[in-house]
This record gives sequence, C-alpha cells and structure tokens, in this order.
Amino acid sequence: MSIVKMRKMVRKQIKLRLFGRVLELGSPMAIIFWIIVIIFFVGTYYMYGPGGGRGGGPRGGGGGERTVSAVIAVVDGREFSRNEYEGWLHFETSNQQPDVAEMRGLKTKVFNSMLDRHLLHEAARAEGIRVTNEDMAAEKDRIVEEIMAIQYSDRRSLRRLLERQNMSVDAFKEQIRQERLPNEEDLRTSLTFEKLTQRVRDAVTLSDQELEDSYAQVKARHILIDPQQIMAEAAAEDAGDEAAEGEAAEDAAEEPADQAEPGMTPEEAEQQARALLLDLKKQAEEGADFAKLAEEHSDGPSAPQGGDLGWFARGQMVPEFEEAAFAMQPGEVSGIIQTQFGLHIIKVEDQRLELPEDFEENKEQYREEVLEKRREQAWLMYQQQLRDRAEIEVIDPELKAYELLEEDPVKHAGQALELLAAAAEADPFNASARFELAMLLQQVGQTAQAITVLTELVESEGGARSPQARMRLGMMLKDADQTDEAIAQFESASEWAQGFERENLFLHMQLQQLFEELEAPELAAKEQQWLDECLAALQEQQLTQPLPPPEPETEESEGE
Repeated sequence: MSIVKMRKMVRKQIKLRLFGRVLELGSPMAIIFWIIVIIFFVGTYYMYGPGGGRGGGPRGGGGGERTVSAVIAVVDGREFSRNEYEGWLHFETSNQQPDVAEMRGLKTKVFNSMLDRHLLHEAARAEGIRVTNEDMAAEKDRIVEEIMAIQYSDRRSLRRLLERQNMSVDAFKEQIRQERLPNEEDLRTSLTFEKLTQRVRDAVTLSDQELEDSYAQVKARHILIDPQQIMAEAAAEDAGDEAAEGEAAEDAAEEPADQAEPGMTPEEAEQQARALLLDLKKQAEEGADFAKLAEEHSDGPSAPQGGDLGWFARGQMVPEFEEAAFAMQPGEVSGIIQTQFGLHIIKVEDQRLELPEDFEENKEQYREEVLEKRREQAWLMYQQQLRDRAEIEVIDPELKAYELLEEDPVKHAGQALELLAAAAEADPFNASARFELAMLLQQVGQTAQAITVLTELVESEGGARSPQARMRLGMMLKDADQTDEAIAQFESASEWAQGFERENLFLHMQLQQLFEELEAPELAAKEQQWLDECLAALQEQQLTQPLPPPEPETEESEGE
C-alpha cells in the first residue's frame, strides 16, 4: 500500500451508528492521539500522585499520604498548577532515569522554563506581536526545505527513493509536513518568541564613538571582603572558644547547649565588611599602598598579587564591577561595590584604547561583532527585567527552598531547612526534597541528622537505587568513623552503578580510592576490575562508531 493511500485511510472519519443516530468519532490518527494524551496524564497521575491531593509514586522517598498544594506558584495573578508542573517534569524525565541527586537541577529547570514561557507570552502580547497564518505557512515551508537539505541532500538517492515509492517530490514534502513538523501550538509559540527576540535585538544600536569605546581597557586592583567568610571565621572562633572552655573547666558546662548565644547573622557580617572596607578606602586615599592593603585584607584569589586584576575589557567582569571600573579615572578609589562575590573597593591604575590594527579597514565587520555581543546581552537583560518586574510567589516549599539557596545559601540556610523538611513531610514520595535536606543539614554542621535522613532515603523505594545518595551517606558515615556502615553503603553504590557509562566511571574511580584508603583491598581490586572492563568497553564503542557518510554527489558532479 502506498504512503498516499495509507494517509487517506488514517484520515478517514470513523462513524458509529448508535440508537438510530450517527456518531463521528474522528479519524484513526486523532483517536490514537487522544489515547496517547490520556495515557500520558494517567501515567503522570500514577507517577506523582494527584496534584494537591494524596497519592504517590516510585520516585518518592517513603510511604504515606501525599498532601501537597495544588498550586506551586502564582505569577502576576496567574496560578501554576502542580499537575502542569509535574506533567512537564514527567515529560523531561521520560527518556531517562535521573539520579535523585540530579532532581534539584531538573525541577528548577522545569519550573524556570514554565515561568519564562509565561513571561515571554505576556511580553509578546504587550508588545502587540502576532503570528499570522502566512507566517505559519512560510515557517512550515522553511522547515520542510531544511529537512530536505540536511537529510536528503543527495538528489540522486532521493529520486530513487521517490521512484520506489511511486511518489512525487511535492507528495514527499507533504508527507514531511504531516509527520515531522512541530504541532501548531509549539510552532506558533516558537515564532512568537522569535519575533519578540528580533524586536529586542533590532533596538540595539552602536555609534562610531560607542564602537571605539568598546575597545577601551582598564588596569585595576581591588579588595574583596566576603561577609560569608567573616561568618565562617566567627563560627570557627566560637567553636574554638567553647572547646577551650570545656577543657579548662568541665563543671562550667552545666548550661544547656541550646541556650548558647546565636552566632553572627548575615546582616552583622555585612555591616562588619562595610566598616572594614570604608577604613581601607580611607587609608588608601591618605596614601597607604593599595596593593599592600589588598594583600593583607582581601578575600579574593588575587590577594597574593596585591589585588591585581591586570588589564581587562568590557564584558570580562560582572556588570556591577565593570560599570564602576570604567567610570573611574586613574588613581581613583571607588566606593563600596556589591557583587555576587561579596563587597569590593577598586583602584583604577591606568586606562588605554586597544583598537585592532585593521580597525578602519574592517570597521563594519568589527561593528557587527560588537553589535552581536550587545544584542545577546540585551536579550538576556530583557528576560531578567521581565523577571524583576513580575510578582512571583513560589508556594511549593521545595522550589521555594531552592530559590532561597540560589539567592544566598548562607543567609537563607535556616529557612531552606524548614521548607525542605515541610516538603518531605507533605510528600512522603519526594526523594529529592529528602536528599537536599540531608545535604543542607550536613552543610550547617548537623551531620547526625543528615545521616538519619539519608539512611531513611536509601531504605525507601525512591532512594534505594540512587548510587549518589549511597555515596554521600557513605562519606558521612566514614567521616563519623562508622567504617563498617560506610563500606556497606559504598558497596551498594557500586552495585547500583553497573552500566558502562562515563557518569558511573568517575564514581567507581572514587570508590576504588576509598576502598584503598579504608584498607579493603578485595573491594578495591573489584573496583579496579570494573574500571578496566568499563574503559575497554568505552574504547571499543569509540572504535566501532560508524564513520561519517561520504559527501553526497551533487547534480553537477553527475554531469546532469
């Protein structure tokens, strides 16, 4: 049967006579489509449980009732449902089996994609961007031609294929159109976003003076004071003082530990950092050697070199730092500048303009290069501005915890712990919340609690198959001098990471070293054997990779 006849058959409407009436059920293709949709959502239901209700699935960390919220976030009044979020998450992981340690990244990625998609849709609507039917038709034609050019560039082979199938070129293109193009909604969305992107990019201009200024460079030094480093040093000092007091007088330890004074807060650390930088700025302006001050006080990696950053151009530093440095004159010391790395003061030592030797000759080429960079920056800034202007309320406790940890892992550690614990309690099947809770507990020094949480996780259905969870648990047990228990977890991690894949390769390399360190030579030898077999398999796989196809013959080469 030819492709054309088959296509006509699947498009034919199926009719059913029932109680004297004729019901149209649609074409076989439409029926199959809706069956797939139903299977997808039923699978999502059983995989994650009903959004906002009870239930669970194999990805979780325990058993019991699931009492999560039906809404995960509200953005400018628009509710994001859990069913929609978990449907996208299921789609993202449908072709893979991510380890529980990877789920934080995947969940954050899916949520951010939903958020960005919504914000871009609203921005396009506000900008009055419309995709016409003509736009859709032209894009479909473009995609078809692209597929033809990439996969069927050998015209002679294509003609032979069409002759065997008794099909014309137009019919073949129509087949591609029907079977291989994105669905209408996705295609329209893609075109909408392309138009919005192009509008933002087209608004970027570059004068001759701005072009020359883009080749300006500055030579500077800086002093970085990291409030998190101040907090860490204060915590270490407090711990040392407590240990010294305990050794000096054991009877003075009658006061319960939970009545001890709280450690330094992030606000206090920042206040101390600012005070130090203001004092250093004053010293520098009064004639003190800035390089020596940086060497003595800076927390940055350039401290041994006196804070020297060398020459740098625009685009090489974070925006806040760059904006301040290029606005200064040589010899000037900046005020306090806050970046993602901490608080800085900058001293600009020199400036120069480094134009390429062929600048005048190839000025337009250089203009296009700089323009392209600025267009990309403009688009990224536009997307960030959409987020900054939006009213975003994250309701899901797990996603909220990740947002806070991304913003400031030290400042928000306590709140993130509470949120992750709440997420785990509300959803006994949420393995990732438990895993991240354990990691954060260890980070804040509560290792015993972290071991308890991870032990429960690896004994559950959702965490038992996770090599990474068992590795982390093993490392915690090893550091707690529970060697036998650590070795047991390392062995389990090895058993669950048997596939000859590069991800598993690094895990087994680490295991081999750990077993040697723990004086378990038989287990170390077993790991070495696995590593040898894995490397041999990967090498064989690389050697047996098919060679790229030869360059297709063109009509000109055939003498046609």
